[in-house]
Amino acid sequence: MNEFKAKVYQTAIDQLKQKESLLNQERINIIESILEEEKNSAGDKYETGRETMTQDLNTIEKQLKQSKADLEELYRLNTIKETPASVQEGALVKLAGQWYLIAISLGQVKCDGASVFLMSRNSPLGELMIGKKKNEQVNFRGKMHSIEELV
Repeated sequence: MNEFKAKVYQTAIDQLKQKESLLNQERINIIESILEEEKNSAGDKYETGRETMTQDLNTIEKQLKQSKADLEELYRLNTIKETPASVQEGALVKLAGQWYLIAISLGQVKCDGASVFLMSRNSPLGELMIGKKKNEQVNFRGKMHSIEELV
């Protein structure tokens, strides 16, 4: 596997692990708040506060579940070592001077001074690039862009 691509994967994995850690801490804080509310409150105010915290907890748990799924997907794609002949999941693509990793929708990560956008194969640009080879062109937002590199 290309060294830069390996660093991009590791940066994304580290970022997801950090997010997961923050979400776990937030989950703990909400649970502690719910337990504290039980001890100190009574009546309608208690029920409203508890319901709000329960909704927050459900939201955090959904985010944690998605984060775990994203992490598993990155680990899976990171096992692909050969350079693909065409753009596919797991490919690192340079298009119009910008790096894209076709993996999960994570957004931008910084790696070795470069910005890399992690996006799903189902994103609008991802769908256009899937199956394309190096030097082929993609029409995105009315402009033709050439695939400069494929790792």
